[in-house]
Amino acid sequence: MSLVWKPKTVCYELEIEKRKAARKDVKKDDYHPLKLITVKEGSVIKISNTTKKNPLKTNTSKVNSNVDFVDPLSAFTATSNPLSDPLSVPPPKSKEEKVTRNPLEKEVETTNNEAEDEKKSNDWTVYKMKILNKFTTDEKLSISMTSLAKGDSIKEGQNRNYATSVSDKMKTRLGQLDDFEEGGFHEMQNLTQQEFINRIQELKQMLKEAWDSSQKVKALKISIQCAKLLNDTSVMQFYPSKFVLIADVLDSFGSLVFQRILTKCEPMKPGQVDPKKVTLSAREICINWLLKIASIRELLPRLCIEAATIRCNEFIRPGDWNCVLLRLTNMARGIGNPLVAVFIRAYLCRVGMLHMPSFRGHLKYNFYDYLSSFQQIRRDSVHNMMAAQKISLDTYLSYHKPAVDWILSCLAKDAHEETLTEVIEKCKRCENSLLLINCCLTSFRSEYVATRALSICRQICSYEETVLHKLMALEALGKSTVNGEPPEADRLPLLNEVWKLLVKVKNPEHFLSCASPWMEYAAKYFSKREVNTVLGEVIKHMTPDRAFERLYPELHSVMGKVLDRMPSVAQVFYMDKFLPYIDMFQHEERKAEICLQVGQFFVKKQEEETCDPIIVNVILYICKAIHDALNALSIEDRRKQSARLICSSIDKISFRKDFEQQLAFYVTCRANFCNLDAVIATLVHSVNRLSTKVTSIIQGNHTKKTSAFVRACTAFSFITIPSLSNNLVKFNLYIESGQVALNCQCVSQADAMFKSAIGMLHEMKSFSDVRQSNFWPSFITSVSNLLSSLLLVPDNTEKGVLYLLRGLLNAISESNETVPAFTRCNLFIKVLALLTAYSQDQYLHRIDKIESNETLYSNDPKFLDQIAQISMTVLNEIFSYIGGNDKSHGKGTCILLLLDTIISHGKLDDETMCKMLSSVWKLAIRSGCCDQKHLIRIRNHIVCKKIMKEDQLPLHSRV
Repeated sequence: MSLVWKPKTVCYELEIEKRKAARKDVKKDDYHPLKLITVKEGSVIKISNTTKKNPLKTNTSKVNSNVDFVDPLSAFTATSNPLSDPLSVPPPKSKEEKVTRNPLEKEVETTNNEAEDEKKSNDWTVYKMKILNKFTTDEKLSISMTSLAKGDSIKEGQNRNYATSVSDKMKTRLGQLDDFEEGGFHEMQNLTQQEFINRIQELKQMLKEAWDSSQKVKALKISIQCAKLLNDTSVMQFYPSKFVLIADVLDSFGSLVFQRILTKCEPMKPGQVDPKKVTLSAREICINWLLKIASIRELLPRLCIEAATIRCNEFIRPGDWNCVLLRLTNMARGIGNPLVAVFIRAYLCRVGMLHMPSFRGHLKYNFYDYLSSFQQIRRDSVHNMMAAQKISLDTYLSYHKPAVDWILSCLAKDAHEETLTEVIEKCKRCENSLLLINCCLTSFRSEYVATRALSICRQICSYEETVLHKLMALEALGKSTVNGEPPEADRLPLLNEVWKLLVKVKNPEHFLSCASPWMEYAAKYFSKREVNTVLGEVIKHMTPDRAFERLYPELHSVMGKVLDRMPSVAQVFYMDKFLPYIDMFQHEERKAEICLQVGQFFVKKQEEETCDPIIVNVILYICKAIHDALNALSIEDRRKQSARLICSSIDKISFRKDFEQQLAFYVTCRANFCNLDAVIATLVHSVNRLSTKVTSIIQGNHTKKTSAFVRACTAFSFITIPSLSNNLVKFNLYIESGQVALNCQCVSQADAMFKSAIGMLHEMKSFSDVRQSNFWPSFITSVSNLLSSLLLVPDNTEKGVLYLLRGLLNAISESNETVPAFTRCNLFIKVLALLTAYSQDQYLHRIDKIESNETLYSNDPKFLDQIAQISMTVLNEIFSYIGGNDKSHGKGTCILLLLDTIISHGKLDDETMCKMLSSVWKLAIRSGCCDQKHLIRIRNHIVCKKIMKEDQLPLHSRV
């Protein structure tokens, strides 16, 4: 068979007209897939009111036969009387139903109660985690316990064999408790913090196991032991953490007791206990437990366990909860150690808010009792403990702070504004009142604090206590004023009062800790002038002894808060102290982190493009710092994040119609960001877009100046692209830049771009990304793009006919060791389509003022002969692959693509092409690796177009 390609002659104008779909008006009743479906309401399904067996039975005989579709919902809504629906009329209530509440309402209440309990539990969990993370120790701890060996074998189930009445049971149980209190004593010493925590967790697990095995007294013994541990303040630094660990054990015990009694009252649920319906056995168990707890001799464990099980009072005397809480609050006055007492009061507040949130009387009593107990701190016993552990009074009071915070947070919850005034007045009368005021400011609502912020600030500054306490209180006040809204008239005087004290602080750590919220305050309520002044003071305090090197995280956090509050980029970048603040970050990695934050702020806040020289210079400085921090050890995600941010920042800069300035900006960026391929590629795209924009504005009528400018843009791309490391990106950018240069009438530059792209194919062996799975499909797409561009490139008469296409074919043929045979065959088949386009009298596409081969050759016979020679060479390459013994999927794809190309671009009324089509068809059937469905579609098309008869295109026996 002679392999000769006969291209089809195409008149593109007629082809386009022929392919246009004929317009047809859609009538009102005609179906169309885009036509809205409307529901007709002319006919309605009526619901029978009288049918008793089936109230939803319909009368279908009344439905209009002209209606094709009846909306089932409109059948109910369009009735003349919607109340006639039997389902919409509630049935009459009987007397019992009127008294009984709707079970759904109970479920809703239960759900709300559970949600409220979960919220309170989450608050306690957060509080607990803060304490455990903050109050740690390296000192050795100890656990003193009474032996559990005595009396543990007596179980509740065995008691029933010997005790026949409630009084006998009580005697037996109390006897076990006496055995416990008189039992052996052992102490675990030299425990590390983690070992102590593990031991408490073991006790909690032992408690649950004892309860599950019906050893209720043993569980109570474990709870008593844990409560007794709260008496030990030998390591006060760890005491807050010890308290929350033991509080978990007590909560677990209280929950077990409550759930046991609740199971005797089924089907009652938590929050729905009705004392009138509590069973006798449940009441007996409840009284039994309360008497057991009341028989505990020591005050601290009795108070703790009664507080943990306070919910059990719900079964016998729900109205007495308030009295029980107040009684326990009064009992806490008997605890002599102030540190132990304040945490017990915190636990009482937690229990009260968890189970009785409506009762708040005990909260004030607990806090005021704590205030009145301040005089106990003066005692010699407390000072001796502080001296033994080598801690100061301020440090000792800081261990009180978590408990005071919790008490005040409970007191402040849903409290009135007057409560804050009352509490602060009480705090004024106490020693160390700044510590208490600090707790008040962090606990009460920010709105309450903000409205009286100026008076509180003056009050704080008037105290004669240490500066550190004043700074801590001012820091808490600053956080509240940022979250709240102080009166407008007080805002500037408030900032001035605070700053008078702050400028006198010499310690940089204390200064920055207090200044942080006030910088955010200045950014929220004032202009850049005040913020700039505050930044200057920060720089002034951080510079001596290079204090900023110790405070990088704090400085970073401060800048983040300021940026969040600033309304625009200009207000930040125009401050003359902004860049000096950034320059304090002299560690490269730290500076890159804060510059990333500034860059993200710029991209987010700068919605419109800008050419402001100050903004441009600042953002270039920021991006340069981000770029320079990258090195060979930087992770890929960090490089991508930096590249995305820099690219987004570059896109925000536009000098509008000052195109030369825009190009100069891109040149500067290329010099600054040379190590990021993504940024370099973005710059090439931007420059190509810039030259296209210029050509579009002048509508292709270049002057000497614009012609020089677009050539300069092309030169920028030509110089920049080789610096990229990704070969496929580089190849695509050469093609894109060549297309843009051709569109801008820069023929010689476009020629150089395409030559560079083709030249890269000779170096395929050195491509680092050849082994990637998605490389070859992307490569085929890129080469196809290049082939379509070559149609518009005029030949250089000195280098021969279609010299670029010949160079491309030679490069593909020479790279047979690197390029897979399937890929080469695929590209050769696409070349056939290009050769068909070359042989037309008129090309499908044209570029104004560019004479393509269509004009240069005008279908000269010599030109057509060259096309025929090239097509013969290409066909030989194609058939050498598809005629082989390979039965891979790639081969089948190439055969199908060749069939499609012959049908679309071949001259099928020529006998040679028909023979070629028949040969390829037989090859497709014989190979057995082609998609059979695709073959059937091709066969149907050929038969439909009457190119060949059906019997000339046999199918495989399987099909």
